[in-house]
Amino acid sequence: MEELAILQYECFPPAIRKTFMGCSTPLQADEITRIAKHYAEGMRDDPNDIWMGVKDAQTGRFIAGANWKLHVNGEGGKRSAEDAPAWLEGEELENSKKIIAQFASTRQRIMPGAFIRLMLRWGCDVADLLFIPGYIEASIEGNFLYKTYGFVDHEVIESDLGEEGMAMTRAANSKPLSGGKAAPPS
Repeated sequence: MEELAILQYECFPPAIRKTFMGCSTPLQADEITRIAKHYAEGMRDDPNDIWMGVKDAQTGRFIAGANWKLHVNGEGGKRSAEDAPAWLEGEELENSKKIIAQFASTRQRIMPGAFIRLMLRWGCDVADLLFIPGYIEASIEGNFLYKTYGFVDHEVIESDLGEEGMAMTRAANSKPLSGGKAAPPS
């Protein structure tokens, strides 16, 4: 998880790092270890929490990662709109809660890229097989990518931290499985 947490840290701007990861810029000692432990505990404790990663075949290192919350049986486990990194304090904690609550009230920011498309396709395919709708918070820059996968604009999300995005939804789709050989005639 630490390798994915480092990759995530490197992909996000400082305001998002602090708000969603509880990590400083520049990075302070043990912050990556702390957030990686938090992610691992989340996977252990929340059956809806699924992480996936793409590794470079040559180096064996992660080059992309995504966290999905797949709620196939109703409510989303123990997660609430107020789940900010528990180690934040004061104004940083309040800012984090405020932004997370804004996202949850209307619902996670992903950056576009080749491997993001792979993970987005996987997530949409799983959602289609389970016939569940999708929700994502997209950056303004990434908005176009999600539209290519059937997401539509729902509501602009604004913050006073200099980051804004778009809440997007995707209808539940039923998609039949196909492939294999035809059965031989009887």
